Amino acid sequence: MDTSEAAALRIKWGNKPCSHPHVVSETSRHGKTGDYVCTTCGETGWGRNWVEEERRLHDTNS
Repeated sequence: MDTSEAAALRIKWGNKPCSHPHVVSETSRHGKTGDYVCTTCGETGWGRNWVEEERRLHDTNS
């Protein structure tokens, strides 16, 4: 997903919670950025496993 598409999706999604059920590689005009984007809400994170790391950190802090 292109960075501009991800940004538009984030705006459309708003500040609602998302479980990030599916992530894809983020791209820009120059190729892959190294980040991955949730196709539901547009949130971006580094690496394919950023969702699992985010959940693990949340569970540790709860």
